[in-house]
Amino acid sequence: MEARRVKPETENLIREAADGLRLRDVILYESRLFRECVLPDVEAFDALQQHKRGVRFSIGERENGQTLTHELHVLISLGERVVDNAPEDDPQIYFGVEADYLVVYDMLREVSEEALKAFADFNAVHNVWPFWRQHVFDLIGQARLTPLQIPLFSGNGQ
Repeated sequence: MEARRVKPETENLIREAADGLRLRDVILYESRLFRECVLPDVEAFDALQQHKRGVRFSIGERENGQTLTHELHVLISLGERVVDNAPEDDPQIYFGVEADYLVVYDMLREVSEEALKAFADFNAVHNVWPFWRQHVFDLIGQARLTPLQIPLFSGNGQ
């Protein structure tokens, strides 16, 4: 899988945001495991793995003693599911896992909304990715389901 090339103007926006932010926390906000009651034999069905990725952000305030500080909140929704490989609009879903992560950054200075969006779409997802991969591996293993392939983060909207 080839890494996505970031346009120079997007790279400048990401750099602007990175210079004005400091990562404070990565929080598993919500997690869901779902599966059919009876799964077919892994060897006996043709399946396809599908990916989900969504990013939203907002700016919040936090009282820090006598000072009011601003923080960037990024909610990242990720998911993987295994479906039958039949050419249908509504495939049979065998199992999947989804998770929402809340990433909190301290805002060290004012950052443009355009830079925050570029940062959230790329860097915030990059910050969450190792937590996501480990969560999927652990959860799928504990549920005794067929392992899912979670690639290394390449930034291309997996």
